Amino acid sequence: MADTKREIKVDGNRTTTDIEKKYVADIFDQFDKDKNGTLDPNDLPGVCMALDIKPWHLMKHIKTNNETKVTKEAFLEYWFDPNRPVNDYKKKTTKKASKADVVKAFKEFQQSLTKLQEVVLSAF
Repeated sequence: MADTKREIKVDGNRTTTDIEKKYVADIFDQFDKDKNGTLDPNDLPGVCMALDIKPWHLMKHIKTNNETKVTKEAFLEYWFDPNRPVNDYKKKTTKKASKADVVKAFKEFQQSLTKLQEVVLSAF
């Protein structure tokens, strides 16, 4: 990669540089423990944490070789694919606590605190 500032057109809205490709390739190499150009299934959690992606997301959208290993070429193709879904996981929906739930929680806390005070005072 002679010209590290050269931009590579990925699509009309997104470009990537050789530096970005080298960065991701270097992360791949760090986690390729046996240095054979592939990531074993045991290597994937580490590389996924380093790049902030979900391992199950990676395995759902990436091509593997016959031994279910991810090749460097396939990984880079996946990472720089402009059509790669970035956030296809569903957000957890949380239920908002009602006023009655909050009042109940504070009452239980108060009761626990009273019991704790009794235990502490009985120790002296």
